[in-house]
Amino acid sequence: MRWTLGLVWMAFIAYAVLLAPGQSPGSDPIFKELITLQSKEPWLLTVFSWLGIFPAVYACMLLRTSVKERSGRVPVWPFVLLSFGLGAFALLPYYAWASSAHRASGYTSLHFGRQRESGIGRVAAHKLTHVVLLLLTLGTAFYAVTQGHPDVFMDAFNQSAFVHIMTIDFVLLTLLSMIAIYRDAKASRRSPAWAAAGIIPIVGPLIYLLTLRRD
Repeated sequence: MRWTLGLVWMAFIAYAVLLAPGQSPGSDPIFKELITLQSKEPWLLTVFSWLGIFPAVYACMLLRTSVKERSGRVPVWPFVLLSFGLGAFALLPYYAWASSAHRASGYTSLHFGRQRESGIGRVAAHKLTHVVLLLLTLGTAFYAVTQGHPDVFMDAFNQSAFVHIMTIDFVLLTLLSMIAIYRDAKASRRSPAWAAAGIIPIVGPLIYLLTLRRD
């Protein structure tokens, strides 16, 4: 799995740099509209917003205060921070690197002093955080489904390199969440079958987090 994730990461980078179709961000009006949140297409705005919500979900999974304090050699917080701007580009190498170092012990949590006193850990583990993220996801999904035009999104997918890459990034984050849930479930002594929840983008991982018990 370690080498597979590493190869996927390198292939994604090569594709984004060399092969992605459409206009580059510098000359792409769609990119400028999304960055300034002025796009009139709900599907474009929704997927763009999901790329901000998804890293927050990963942060909740990786930084949450767990029943047992987890240890490991790979610090997770740099990857989590970078994921808010780079998405799967930042998280794929973490999961590849951590795959051998954390087979038995789970994930590295963010440490500012003692983990159980970490405010970030408490926020990441709090059910209210998960509920807010779930409501944001469902709200934006409703907006896209009821107001959006998929054909407009597909045209942008073919014409804009940024939309093309952000869409693939979202798909990779969805697939990677299955691995994330599987590893977390094993470390938390839950059924690995929970990994199937990851196939539902964002919502699946949030349901998994909402059903976790805190001691």
